[in-house]
Amino acid sequence: MINANRNILFTATVLAICVILFVHVFLFPLYAVNPNHETLKTFMDFEKSLCSSNYIKQKKVWRKQQCPRYGVVTTMQGGRLGNQMWEYASVWAVARRTGLEPYIPRCIRIKLDQVFDSLTVPTFEEIAHCPVDMSRFVKSLDAWNYTYQSIVLPRYSVQPEIVLTWVQDIIQEFTFKTKLINKSQTILRLVAKNNINQVFVGVHVRRTDYVGYLWRKYSVLPANVSFYYAAMKYYEEKYQNVTFIVVSDDPAWCIKKFNNKNNVFITSKKVPNPPSLDLAILAACNHSIIDYGTFGVWGAILAGGETIFYNISHHSTVRLGQILPNWHTLA
Repeated sequence: MINANRNILFTATVLAICVILFVHVFLFPLYAVNPNHETLKTFMDFEKSLCSSNYIKQKKVWRKQQCPRYGVVTTMQGGRLGNQMWEYASVWAVARRTGLEPYIPRCIRIKLDQVFDSLTVPTFEEIAHCPVDMSRFVKSLDAWNYTYQSIVLPRYSVQPEIVLTWVQDIIQEFTFKTKLINKSQTILRLVAKNNINQVFVGVHVRRTDYVGYLWRKYSVLPANVSFYYAAMKYYEEKYQNVTFIVVSDDPAWCIKKFNNKNNVFITSKKVPNPPSLDLAILAACNHSIIDYGTFGVWGAILAGGETIFYNISHHSTVRLGQILPNWHTLA
């Protein structure tokens, strides 16, 4: 009887171990690689999986465009305006580099269409009916092996080495809507007071949530007021009639720190501007001073002039400074 019980116990133990091994070896990896593999049948399903917001509505009739013959490039949605501009630009540039077809999730395109006029990358609406094969997707350009693979870039994707290969083209891609151009120009004219020789320097001051992020990510403190003053002094010594247009998520801090300079104009001083208008104002300036964050980076790229940036090792801004010849830090 004792031996029989031992045999039963041994058999049960072996079976339990086999079940555990089967689950871990054969089932868990499938879910770790792609938890929605079985539910993604068409590009409409795939598009929904890329979005962190519920902006997509199913239409009754889809335009029956030809399905992609080779592969596509797309991205996941993450962040706000500056982040989504990088996501869009990364898809646009990687598609140029690879020859794959670019597509942007509508949750990103809807946001950007409110700001820009000339976006050319189509949305998945055009191929929503097409079947999608998730086994052919990779997550980066480095993993792409020039076959029939597609690329889905992660959210917060920043690809300056590729995007800035065609910097003038991406500037044209992000052409502001006429109403934003007109409003930003009106503000600058009012600040200039009809001085046609005025040199405008856009200043982006990022604080609020980024202060804590800088410490967690890089173990560094945010830029103090001496950085901005030193950068302003650089432009004042280089140009006459300089006015600094300060855009910030913390205008109260800026008012307090720059109240002794009569050539500083702070947007959102009384009534907050929408981010799209502040970005258009930065882009309308001649030169730039930026600390960190994708919003200020895009303001400086679109302005196209000289840029002084706050130096944080391993930050994406430093990568831009290595690529663009008119971007530099202060020694």
